[in-house]
Amino acid sequence: MSQQVNTSASESEKVAVPPYLIISILTIFAIGSQYFSNLSYILNQGVIQNGLQLGTSSLLLPSTLSNLGFAFGVPIGPVLTRKFGLRKNYLLFTFIFLIGSIMAVLTEDLLFLIIGRVVQGISAGFLFLTILPASLKSFPNKIRNTFLLMIITGLFGASALGALFGAVSLQADAWRWLFVLNVIASVLCLLVGFFGLPKLEQKEEHLPQDKTGIFLWTALLAVLAVPLCNLVDKGFSSIYVWPFLLAAFILMCLFIVVDRKAETPLVPFRTLKASKPISGTIMAIASHLALVFAIAGINGFLRNNLDLPFVYLSHFYFWFFVGIVVTAVLKTVLYDKLGAGILGIIGSIAVIYVSIQWRTIDSATSLHELYFQVACLGAGVSMVLVGGALGTALAGDIHQASMRSVTLHSMRNFAGAIVSPLLAWFLTKQNAVNYEMIRWSLQSDSSEFKLEMANWTRRLMGQGNSVADAKSLASYELVVHAKKSAILGAYHQLFTILLVLGVIMLLSSIGKVATGKGRSLVQKPSKEAVNHKAENIRV
Repeated sequence: MSQQVNTSASESEKVAVPPYLIISILTIFAIGSQYFSNLSYILNQGVIQNGLQLGTSSLLLPSTLSNLGFAFGVPIGPVLTRKFGLRKNYLLFTFIFLIGSIMAVLTEDLLFLIIGRVVQGISAGFLFLTILPASLKSFPNKIRNTFLLMIITGLFGASALGALFGAVSLQADAWRWLFVLNVIASVLCLLVGFFGLPKLEQKEEHLPQDKTGIFLWTALLAVLAVPLCNLVDKGFSSIYVWPFLLAAFILMCLFIVVDRKAETPLVPFRTLKASKPISGTIMAIASHLALVFAIAGINGFLRNNLDLPFVYLSHFYFWFFVGIVVTAVLKTVLYDKLGAGILGIIGSIAVIYVSIQWRTIDSATSLHELYFQVACLGAGVSMVLVGGALGTALAGDIHQASMRSVTLHSMRNFAGAIVSPLLAWFLTKQNAVNYEMIRWSLQSDSSEFKLEMANWTRRLMGQGNSVADAKSLASYELVVHAKKSAILGAYHQLFTILLVLGVIMLLSSIGKVATGKGRSLVQKPSKEAVNHKAENIRV
């Protein structure tokens, strides 16, 4: 942050609400709205598909491009904030987010939905590192640990509430009202920001931004959009995929080389060249990816294998939110005492426990077990991610904290944007492979097929069906069962990857412990300050 959130004496007198509360509201409702939309969209895609009469594969486009837009905006937001100031930048991109939300509310076709979601993604990306560092700095030293309560409950909580409300929208069979909530949040941010953000900001001198880096970053994200939008339908061998992936790889290499040499890099990679920030960065990226894998896998399992009524989906994501709130409280109380590493170990163990359970999950798993496990997932992921991000920002020279944050969050969101379509491709491919294997093992002349048919026929006859009807229904049930087994196998393989990510989170947390607890959020007053205060009291 180049501009400090300072209020002049006259402005302070006008604003009775503490600045940190104002900035917290502006942070939660601006960035949280995007997280809310992302998770609700994962849940209610079927409702949108029916409402707009879309194909299944086309529903991936709005989320894929919105995620890329967010990743594009993350490192550029601070550049614009340095140039135009916090107030102008925040109000401008909140207004643009409002326009994107209105487009999503009013859309009648896929194109407008894509444009609306992309506008939302890019503007929220610009806002992310515009308002988040200001939020941390706005908290007074003595209560700075409560920043964690705000950031975890507000931002992770927005994701959980997005999933919960997405489940509610399934029950209501309506989806536009979710984007109406985005509109309301944007209007609230504009009003609070207009009256609450300081008009006078302390400006600092900065060197001109490296324009080559910005050009390469823009080209990289634009080129990546082509293969990521075509991967699920066409696969890696398509000319719409692999040539663009190759071009994106070359652009990424060029971007890293140019940025490392630049005096004012867009993503200052060199600020992470130490064991302490590296371990925190790995914690944050691995836990971000773990969240993407876990939500995609468990949501698919609940919908395809348990076939739960929608009301139970809302209960499920309510417990996800409960886990996040528990972590927010624990983190606020314990971060300065234990440090990011020890808390990261605890969170990683929770994620590993969940992934081990879900690797063998099936329809016999009780709802109460799932509620407990998803609460552990929410608690574990949020504990590791926020600890890693904060531990990285506070590691080393404090004057480079914002640059380390830019690097970490740029890498984290870039990885998250890429992994989502890869995950969809993986599930589609593994589902097809598993189904073919099951179908091959159940050929009509095989003993396994005959045994399964006999079992299903006996079971259906026991339900009162005639022999002819039972045989006919048995074939149908066998196909349905084979399809469910195939997709369940794909989810089990996905949760194995989640286990690997959990182990990476654990090892990086151990590395974080080994490199030291790091700087506390609440700084103790220096001896000089204490002596000066005592002198004043005596006088």
